[in-house]
Amino acid sequence: MKKSVLKLVSGAAMMTVFSYTAFSQTFEGIIEFKKATTTDTTNYLYYVKDNNVRIDEVGSRSQKVEGSFLVNLDNKTMKSLNHERKLYMDQPTPSDPVIKGTCTVTKGQNVVNLQGYKCTEQIVTNNTEGVIITYWLAEGKFFFFDKLLRHLNRKDKASVYYLQIPDTKGMFPMRSIQTDLKGKETGRLEVIKITKKALSADVFEIPKGYNKFEK
Repeated sequence: MKKSVLKLVSGAAMMTVFSYTAFSQTFEGIIEFKKATTTDTTNYLYYVKDNNVRIDEVGSRSQKVEGSFLVNLDNKTMKSLNHERKLYMDQPTPSDPVIKGTCTVTKGQNVVNLQGYKCTEQIVTNNTEGVIITYWLAEGKFFFFDKLLRHLNRKDKASVYYLQIPDTKGMFPMRSIQTDLKGKETGRLEVIKITKKALSADVFEIPKGYNKFEK
């Protein structure tokens, strides 16, 4: 009996250590990436700490942070910040995007090194929508990203098609290239800098002096 209890306690202790180790290895820091379309280019900053994510949108002309989202993936809440007017508001999760036709996922054979990460190729094709997106995925304990996309429910093809790829937990797309069926590029997302660092909890809080916007 004592041996059984001892084994149980030892097992529980090992699970605690394992859980702590896995948690401590999740990504924390800043990811900067660029979104380019045929008409515009915008930079974004992801600040990530545990299950908190802050998204800053940097204007292509102003080169300033024009808006931010504060996302808590534990509570499934999201707030938007208007820095110019010093306002914030609760942001509900949008309705699910609609996909016409069927997305076919193919694992590519190419491997590239991007931002110090070994990235494998995944290709999503939708003949009905006339879109092909090639993703270069890195493994780096990016467990926040899959949950973030599902919470944001963005309608852009890069986000929608990414969620059609199986087994992406812990991965992050360092680059995605969108083309039409003839291969003409129509959009691109690319990480331009990754900084691993401990972040203050203040980054994910509403700044002092901001008032809540009521409709």
